[in-house]
Amino acid sequence: MPAHGVGTGGKGMSHCTGSLDRKARSVSSFEELFAQHVATGMARQLALADLLGDRGWQLDLNAGTVTFGNDLRYPVQLLGTESHADRTWLWAWANSASNLDPSLLQLAGWLREHGRGEGVRELYEPSLRLDRIDGHRLSLVASGLTGRPYYRGTYNGGAIFFHLENLPSRVQGAVTPERAFTVLGQVIQAFAVDHRTVVVNFLRQQGWRVDDGKAGVVGRHPDGSHMRVSFDQLGRISELTGGVQPR
Repeated sequence: MPAHGVGTGGKGMSHCTGSLDRKARSVSSFEELFAQHVATGMARQLALADLLGDRGWQLDLNAGTVTFGNDLRYPVQLLGTESHADRTWLWAWANSASNLDPSLLQLAGWLREHGRGEGVRELYEPSLRLDRIDGHRLSLVASGLTGRPYYRGTYNGGAIFFHLENLPSRVQGAVTPERAFTVLGQVIQAFAVDHRTVVVNFLRQQGWRVDDGKAGVVGRHPDGSHMRVSFDQLGRISELTGGVQPR
Protein backbone atom coordinates (compact mmCIF):
# COMPACT_ATOMS: atom_id res chain seq x y z
CA MET A 1 0.00 0.00 0.00
CA PRO A 2 1.76 3.18 -1.08
CA ALA A 3 1.91 6.00 1.43
CA HIS A 4 0.73 9.53 0.63
CA GLY A 5 2.81 11.87 2.72
CA VAL A 6 4.95 11.57 5.82
CA GLY A 7 4.33 12.33 9.47
CA THR A 8 3.15 10.86 12.73
CA GLY A 9 1.40 12.56 15.58
CA GLY A 10 2.02 11.77 19.24
CA LYS A 11 4.88 9.49 20.22
CA GLY A 12 7.85 9.14 17.96
CA MET A 13 8.87 5.84 16.43
CA SER A 14 12.28 4.36 17.13
CA HIS A 15 13.53 1.21 15.40
CA CYS A 16 16.16 -0.57 17.49
CA THR A 17 17.00 -4.17 16.72
CA GLY A 18 18.85 -6.75 18.76
CA SER A 19 20.88 -9.69 17.56
CA LEU A 20 20.17 -10.80 14.00
CA ASP A 21 22.30 -13.94 13.93
CA ARG A 22 19.60 -16.41 12.84
CA LYS A 23 20.91 -19.88 12.04
CA ALA A 24 17.58 -21.71 12.01
CA ARG A 25 15.22 -20.74 9.24
CA SER A 26 11.69 -21.76 8.32
CA VAL A 27 11.42 -20.45 4.78
CA SER A 28 9.27 -23.34 3.62
CA SER A 29 6.70 -22.97 6.40
CA PHE A 30 6.42 -19.22 5.94
CA GLU A 31 6.23 -19.61 2.17
CA GLU A 32 3.40 -22.10 2.58
CA LEU A 33 1.55 -19.72 4.90
CA PHE A 34 2.19 -16.87 2.48
CA ALA A 35 0.76 -18.84 -0.46
CA GLN A 36 -2.33 -19.67 1.58
CA HIS A 37 -3.08 -16.05 2.49
CA VAL A 38 -1.47 -13.72 -0.04
CA ALA A 39 -4.44 -13.51 -2.42
CA THR A 40 -7.02 -12.67 0.24
CA GLY A 41 -4.54 -10.19 1.70
CA MET A 42 -4.07 -8.63 -1.74
CA ALA A 43 -7.84 -8.46 -2.23
CA ARG A 44 -8.17 -6.45 0.98
CA GLN A 45 -5.36 -4.12 -0.10
CA LEU A 46 -7.09 -3.39 -3.40
CA ALA A 47 -10.36 -2.72 -1.60
CA LEU A 48 -8.58 -0.41 0.85
CA ALA A 49 -6.97 1.48 -2.03
CA ASP A 50 -10.44 1.95 -3.55
CA LEU A 51 -11.63 3.46 -0.26
CA LEU A 52 -8.67 5.73 0.46
CA GLY A 53 -7.95 7.04 -3.02
CA ASP A 54 -5.13 9.61 -2.92
CA ARG A 55 -5.79 10.90 0.60
CA GLY A 56 -2.84 11.77 2.79
CA TRP A 57 -2.38 10.08 6.16
CA GLN A 58 -1.62 11.13 9.73
CA LEU A 59 -0.93 8.59 12.48
CA ASP A 60 -1.61 9.57 16.10
CA LEU A 61 -0.08 6.97 18.40
CA ASN A 62 -1.45 8.66 21.52
CA ALA A 63 -5.02 8.28 20.26
CA GLY A 64 -4.31 4.98 18.50
CA THR A 65 -5.87 6.23 15.27
CA VAL A 66 -4.94 7.11 11.71
CA THR A 67 -6.64 9.87 9.72
CA PHE A 68 -6.85 9.88 5.93
CA GLY A 69 -7.60 13.24 4.37
CA ASN A 70 -10.21 15.23 6.27
CA ASP A 71 -12.97 12.64 6.44
CA LEU A 72 -11.70 9.14 7.33
CA ARG A 73 -10.39 8.05 10.74
CA TYR A 74 -9.82 4.50 11.98
CA PRO A 75 -8.33 2.75 15.02
CA VAL A 76 -5.05 0.98 14.34
CA GLN A 77 -3.11 -2.06 15.49
CA LEU A 78 0.63 -1.76 14.96
CA LEU A 79 2.49 -4.50 13.10
CA GLY A 80 6.09 -3.35 12.80
CA THR A 81 8.66 -1.11 11.17
CA GLU A 82 11.26 -1.28 8.44
CA SER A 83 14.57 0.49 9.02
CA HIS A 84 16.30 1.83 5.91
CA ALA A 85 19.56 2.29 7.84
CA ASP A 86 20.24 -1.31 8.86
CA ARG A 87 17.79 -2.97 6.46
CA THR A 88 15.77 -4.79 9.12
CA TRP A 89 12.18 -5.41 10.10
CA LEU A 90 11.21 -5.04 13.77
CA TRP A 91 7.91 -6.35 15.11
CA ALA A 92 6.01 -3.69 17.06
CA TRP A 93 5.85 -5.83 20.22
CA ALA A 94 9.66 -5.92 20.22
CA ASN A 95 10.03 -2.14 19.86
CA SER A 96 10.67 -1.38 23.53
CA ALA A 97 12.50 1.86 22.70
CA SER A 98 9.27 3.51 21.49
CA ASN A 99 7.24 2.87 24.66
CA LEU A 100 4.20 1.83 22.66
CA ASP A 101 0.80 1.48 24.30
CA PRO A 102 0.18 -2.28 24.82
CA SER A 103 -3.38 -1.83 23.53
CA LEU A 104 -1.91 -1.12 20.08
CA LEU A 105 0.06 -4.39 20.08
CA GLN A 106 -2.70 -6.94 20.63
CA LEU A 107 -2.83 -8.26 17.07
CA ALA A 108 0.95 -8.26 16.69
CA GLY A 109 1.14 -10.23 19.93
CA TRP A 110 -1.46 -12.67 18.66
CA LEU A 111 0.55 -13.15 15.46
CA ARG A 112 3.66 -13.85 17.55
CA GLU A 113 1.89 -16.57 19.53
CA HIS A 114 0.34 -18.00 16.37
CA GLY A 115 3.81 -18.18 14.83
CA ARG A 116 5.17 -19.98 17.87
CA GLY A 117 2.33 -22.47 17.80
CA GLU A 118 2.79 -23.16 14.09
CA GLY A 119 6.58 -23.06 14.12
CA VAL A 120 6.79 -20.05 11.78
CA ARG A 121 9.86 -18.18 13.02
CA GLU A 122 9.19 -15.12 10.86
CA LEU A 123 6.15 -14.34 13.02
CA TYR A 124 7.89 -14.57 16.38
CA GLU A 125 11.51 -13.56 15.82
CA PRO A 126 11.78 -9.94 17.06
CA SER A 127 13.73 -8.72 14.02
CA LEU A 128 14.41 -9.95 10.50
CA ARG A 129 16.74 -8.89 7.72
CA LEU A 130 15.01 -7.23 4.77
CA ASP A 131 17.11 -9.26 2.35
CA ARG A 132 15.30 -12.28 3.75
CA ILE A 133 11.76 -10.90 3.95
CA ASP A 134 9.98 -7.54 3.91
CA GLY A 135 7.11 -5.75 5.60
CA HIS A 136 4.70 -6.24 2.72
CA ARG A 137 5.05 -10.03 2.74
CA LEU A 138 4.70 -10.19 6.52
CA SER A 139 1.72 -7.84 6.47
CA LEU A 140 -0.06 -9.74 3.69
CA VAL A 141 0.15 -12.89 5.81
CA ALA A 142 -1.04 -10.90 8.82
CA SER A 143 -3.97 -9.59 6.78
CA GLY A 144 -4.98 -13.10 5.81
CA LEU A 145 -4.74 -14.36 9.38
CA THR A 146 -6.44 -11.43 11.14
CA GLY A 147 -9.02 -10.43 8.54
CA ARG A 148 -7.80 -6.81 8.34
CA PRO A 149 -5.98 -4.82 5.65
CA TYR A 150 -2.78 -2.97 6.43
CA TYR A 151 -1.24 0.37 5.57
CA ARG A 152 2.42 1.24 4.99
CA GLY A 153 3.38 4.75 5.99
CA THR A 154 6.85 6.12 5.33
CA TYR A 155 8.78 8.34 7.72
CA ASN A 156 12.34 9.66 7.80
CA GLY A 157 14.53 6.56 7.91
CA GLY A 158 11.93 3.85 7.46
CA ALA A 159 8.31 2.79 7.25
CA ILE A 160 5.61 1.72 9.69
CA PHE A 161 3.04 -0.98 8.96
CA PHE A 162 -0.28 -1.19 10.79
CA HIS A 163 -3.68 -2.83 10.58
CA LEU A 164 -6.83 -0.71 10.25
CA GLU A 165 -9.89 -1.48 12.37
CA ASN A 166 -13.63 -0.82 11.94
CA LEU A 167 -13.51 -0.54 8.17
CA PRO A 168 -16.58 -0.84 5.92
CA SER A 169 -17.59 -4.39 5.06
CA ARG A 170 -16.74 -3.81 1.40
CA VAL A 171 -13.08 -3.60 2.42
CA GLN A 172 -12.91 -6.60 4.75
CA GLY A 173 -15.55 -8.82 3.13
CA ALA A 174 -15.40 -11.16 0.15
CA VAL A 175 -14.62 -9.59 -3.20
CA THR A 176 -16.78 -9.77 -6.32
CA PRO A 177 -16.09 -12.55 -8.84
CA GLU A 178 -14.70 -9.92 -11.22
CA ARG A 179 -12.19 -8.79 -8.62
CA ALA A 180 -11.28 -12.41 -7.82
CA PHE A 181 -9.97 -12.89 -11.37
CA THR A 182 -7.99 -9.65 -11.06
CA VAL A 183 -6.48 -10.61 -7.71
CA LEU A 184 -5.25 -14.00 -8.89
CA GLY A 185 -3.67 -12.46 -11.97
CA GLN A 186 -1.83 -9.87 -9.90
CA VAL A 187 -0.62 -12.33 -7.27
CA ILE A 188 0.92 -14.84 -9.68
CA GLN A 189 2.67 -12.02 -11.55
CA ALA A 190 4.01 -10.36 -8.40
CA PHE A 191 5.14 -13.31 -6.26
CA ALA A 192 6.94 -16.61 -6.64
CA VAL A 193 4.33 -18.85 -5.01
CA ASP A 194 2.71 -22.25 -5.48
CA HIS A 195 -0.10 -21.37 -7.87
CA ARG A 196 -2.46 -24.20 -6.93
CA THR A 197 -2.15 -23.41 -3.22
CA VAL A 198 -2.95 -19.76 -3.94
CA VAL A 199 -6.00 -20.54 -6.08
CA VAL A 200 -7.56 -23.19 -3.85
CA ASN A 201 -7.13 -21.25 -0.62
CA PHE A 202 -8.22 -17.92 -2.07
CA LEU A 203 -11.42 -19.25 -3.61
CA ARG A 204 -12.36 -21.12 -0.44
CA GLN A 205 -11.66 -18.06 1.71
CA GLN A 206 -13.87 -16.02 -0.62
CA GLY A 207 -16.80 -18.40 -0.27
CA TRP A 208 -16.51 -20.30 -3.57
CA ARG A 209 -17.19 -24.03 -3.82
CA VAL A 210 -13.92 -25.59 -4.97
CA ASP A 211 -13.22 -28.84 -6.80
CA ASP A 212 -9.48 -29.51 -6.71
CA GLY A 213 -8.63 -32.33 -9.09
CA LYS A 214 -5.80 -33.63 -11.25
CA ALA A 215 -7.15 -31.80 -14.28
CA GLY A 216 -7.18 -28.49 -12.45
CA VAL A 217 -9.31 -26.42 -10.11
CA VAL A 218 -12.93 -25.47 -10.68
CA GLY A 219 -14.52 -22.79 -8.52
CA ARG A 220 -18.21 -21.93 -8.32
CA HIS A 221 -19.41 -18.71 -6.73
CA PRO A 222 -22.79 -18.58 -4.92
CA ASP A 223 -24.09 -16.12 -7.55
CA GLY A 224 -23.44 -18.62 -10.36
CA SER A 225 -20.12 -17.24 -11.56
CA HIS A 226 -17.46 -19.87 -12.22
CA MET A 227 -13.71 -20.20 -12.70
CA ARG A 228 -11.59 -22.96 -14.22
CA VAL A 229 -7.83 -23.07 -13.67
CA SER A 230 -5.39 -25.40 -15.44
CA PHE A 231 -1.74 -25.93 -14.50
CA ASP A 232 1.35 -26.92 -16.45
CA GLN A 233 3.86 -29.61 -15.47
CA LEU A 234 5.67 -27.16 -13.20
CA GLY A 235 2.49 -26.33 -11.31
CA ARG A 236 2.11 -22.89 -12.87
CA ILE A 237 -1.23 -21.58 -14.08
CA SER A 238 -1.47 -22.31 -17.79
CA GLU A 239 -5.08 -21.25 -18.30
CA LEU A 240 -7.52 -19.19 -16.26
CA THR A 241 -11.04 -19.01 -17.67
CA GLY A 242 -14.56 -18.63 -16.42
CA GLY A 243 -17.75 -16.65 -16.49
CA VAL A 244 -19.14 -13.88 -14.32
CA GLN A 245 -22.84 -13.38 -13.74
CA PRO A 246 -24.04 -9.93 -14.87
CA ARG A 247 -25.03 -7.50 -12.13
